[in-house]
Amino acid sequence: MKRMNSEKKTYHHLFRGIILIGFMLLLLKLLLTNNITLFIAPKMNGFVYFTLFVFLLLGVLLIFRGTSEENAHYDCECEGEHSYPKLKLMSLLLYLIFIIPITTGLLFADHVLGSSVAKNRTLKLGADSQDMANIQPVKKNSSSSNPSQPDSTLGSSSAEMPEPLTQTEYSSLTSNLLQAPSVNVTDDTYVPMVNIIQEKLPKMIGKTITIKGFIYREKNLFQDQIIIARYGITCCVADASVYGIMAKGIVASLPNDKWIQVTGTIEQTIFDGSSIPIINIQDYKIIPVPKQPYVYDAGVRIE
Repeated sequence: MKRMNSEKKTYHHLFRGIILIGFMLLLLKLLLTNNITLFIAPKMNGFVYFTLFVFLLLGVLLIFRGTSEENAHYDCECEGEHSYPKLKLMSLLLYLIFIIPITTGLLFADHVLGSSVAKNRTLKLGADSQDMANIQPVKKNSSSSNPSQPDSTLGSSSAEMPEPLTQTEYSSLTSNLLQAPSVNVTDDTYVPMVNIIQEKLPKMIGKTITIKGFIYREKNLFQDQIIIARYGITCCVADASVYGIMAKGIVASLPNDKWIQVTGTIEQTIFDGSSIPIINIQDYKIIPVPKQPYVYDAGVRIE
């Protein structure tokens, strides 16, 4: 009987070790391909490296115990007796819960959040609209590596988590946007620039803007209206919110989730009882999904 229990423990140790190694390989794949940024912000990478090391260590130890010919006795000195599933079918179902996500994660491409998820997330179209009613945007913006140059090349993106803007930098970015004849929204400055446009809308009307994002539609939009949207994350995709600007033009045939770069003029419209910016589209082009589809809401440092 003792030999049967020992063999049973060995069997479970081996499978649990393999599962931990599988999770380690999955994390390693995400890190090597840089697809880890599709799930968490770069500032969380340190925790991922630590977890990868722990999974590797525990996995190797469990596999060693599972393949060892010695029937060593381990006592955790805790009250009660640890038990294993009595039926092999129950054990199989239990381990499949972990094996299936590991297998799919290793074999299939990583998915970018789109319109289907946006329907259940906070939509931020204007400083006074929807869930932004009680939020001060000046304290909830992303940072810019160079806030004094809002018209830098479209699509520039940093692989690292941007540092929060200081209040001085945010004021400087606001001043530059108000003085510039055109606005070129970059990845690194997406969140603060969108919020500044929303906050200073009366002074932004008539300016030319270039912005990119995926196409998203709310149920109450007209056929010639779309939302140019991006997911803004703070720590991970679980806290992602949808930032965007409404646009209008000949876009009825464009499908949701298509990535698009739009150039047009900033105008004003009413949406759900709030005044928000809208882009009168002059030109657009379909673009591929960026290597980094998300933008970061790093915040503004209160001095």
